[in-house]
Amino acid sequence: MHKVQRKVSIIIPVYNVEGYIGKCLDSLCSQTFTDIEVLFVDDYSTDHSRELISDYIGNYHGEITFRLICQSSNQGQSVARNRGILEACGKYIYLLDSDDYITNDCIEILYSEIEKDSSVQMVIGNYKILGPLDLKPFSLQQRVYLSDEIIKEQLRFNIYSMPWNKLIKRSFIVENNLFFQPGVVHEDNLWSFCCAFCFDKIAVVRKVTYIYVVHQGSTERSHNRQWHQQQLFEVFKYLVKFIFESDAPLKKNVKRNAWVYRFLENDIVPFIMDPFLKGNKSLSFKRYCEIRDLPFWNLLEVISLKHLSLARKWRFRHFLMSAENGYKLYVKQHRKYKRNIDMTKNRISVITITYNNLNGLKRTIPSILSQTYTGYELIVIDGGSNDGSKEYLQSIERIDYWVSEPDKGVYNAMNKAVKIAHGDYCIFMNAGDTFFSSLVLEKVVGYLRGADFYSGCSVFVDGLNTLTWFPPQYLSLDFFLKDALNHQATFNRTAFLLEHPYDEDIPVVADWELTVRMFLQNKCTYSPLKDMVAIYYLDGMSSTRKSVCEKERLKALHSIIDSLPDSKEKVTYVRKLILYEELLKRNKNVKDTDLLVLTTKEERRLYKLSEKIANAMNLPPVQRDIKILRNAFKTLLKDLF
Repeated sequence: MHKVQRKVSIIIPVYNVEGYIGKCLDSLCSQTFTDIEVLFVDDYSTDHSRELISDYIGNYHGEITFRLICQSSNQGQSVARNRGILEACGKYIYLLDSDDYITNDCIEILYSEIEKDSSVQMVIGNYKILGPLDLKPFSLQQRVYLSDEIIKEQLRFNIYSMPWNKLIKRSFIVENNLFFQPGVVHEDNLWSFCCAFCFDKIAVVRKVTYIYVVHQGSTERSHNRQWHQQQLFEVFKYLVKFIFESDAPLKKNVKRNAWVYRFLENDIVPFIMDPFLKGNKSLSFKRYCEIRDLPFWNLLEVISLKHLSLARKWRFRHFLMSAENGYKLYVKQHRKYKRNIDMTKNRISVITITYNNLNGLKRTIPSILSQTYTGYELIVIDGGSNDGSKEYLQSIERIDYWVSEPDKGVYNAMNKAVKIAHGDYCIFMNAGDTFFSSLVLEKVVGYLRGADFYSGCSVFVDGLNTLTWFPPQYLSLDFFLKDALNHQATFNRTAFLLEHPYDEDIPVVADWELTVRMFLQNKCTYSPLKDMVAIYYLDGMSSTRKSVCEKERLKALHSIIDSLPDSKEKVTYVRKLILYEELLKRNKNVKDTDLLVLTTKEERRLYKLSEKIANAMNLPPVQRDIKILRNAFKTLLKDLF
């Protein structure tokens, strides 16, 4: 297909995305700005992606120009993007991932902004996440940013490192040789930082122009943390060479920038100290020597740096010593570096219950195996599946214990798993659900310090709709009447579950019943976790049988409350339960505020405060902090007076 001169070239690397490319194609064809060429660079897909794109292009008769470029072998996303940039004819380049899509006015908005000022080299748009993913909110103001500001904001990660949704002058990329580095993981970060060191002026648009789609079952790479850190170390070395050796015409004198010095100095620490603290001193010393061999500041350059404290400058002296003595001093200087959790101690048992749910199992097991914290055991209890689950489990070497045999239901299987668990805490990540990220266990394990239940945050997924769930700050009957601790995000003390097993005669809500029973009988302790733990897909038994759940809950509550000794507290529980049942008869959607009628003044005050704090967490950073401080001050005054 012949090349046609266009204002904007959209470059889309493609590899095995037949299930997602349709939405992307539709969003391209609906653009209000049509002086566009779209370059699909197929990186040797093995599915039907190429055929789908060809058919779509063949049936399109609009003003946009489409081209399909096919690689002769799979060479990675960096090579595909580079080829697209070289083949592009547009004045501006826009990068788009094939499983995402853009708003109808995306290119028109970004193009009109960059055309206002010929000296602007890039325009960044805002994005929206569709699916369960936690990314830092886009916080830049809508205005123009100049050279030093750009470097500062990029180093603080206020400018997102993903290359998509940025309209950039093609000449800027080519003249400064700002192509993607092939064969490097995290190449997006490297490319974004190198670009930031060359920009004179960029503009920001706050309007959402890009939809970042997180697909069901998406998880981070399954490699462990050590592997990722080694890849980041390679990126770090490339970045240092770019700063000190690159001859890019527009590159700023970043050696004189104190922000760059601080960033690189802080970035070095984990590369050296992490392996040192894990006992791998040879790797730690090897990396230290590799860093010393890189082009770096000399003493006079460090001394002359402005806006840098004398203490920071004094730390540089280890580079003036021999490698052995410099390494000893460096380790001594960073002796307060936070030690990592023991990655080998078996503190957590991850338990998966499954029955004839092979697809769900294939979604859950990879998310468990991807955990960077390796001190867990994986137990899988299969109820005698005949859908291929048994064969799939046989193929997984990392499972510590699994069995496939008939059982008496999900809670019988859960009790069975607890009896063979060795971890201090159990978490039930049943087939179909996943950990939020590969860092979950590593983040959480340090907080598990003796309480019976620790519950973290969850993301509920219902088709394309998502809802974030936050655990209560404290347990109350009001909470249990309306909600439950999500077992996918709850770490249960193993000894506690051995002493108080699930009631196997309750088919759907036995986990909820156990927590309520232990709470009302004052036999359990609880603490919330601030971290995201699980992604919970609303297609499970307790989600699809709501009426059965409600009946089981009410029956269990009556039984539990009746068994309590007579007290004022029991009278309050009975009154709340009667009120709740009456509200259910009149209106199935009972509001939390309806139950405040029978709570104490202190309970109402704490409830309202927790609501205000939860609402504040959805505000931008500065407004959020002001709101929280204001409520904290008001609470302090009420406590004092």
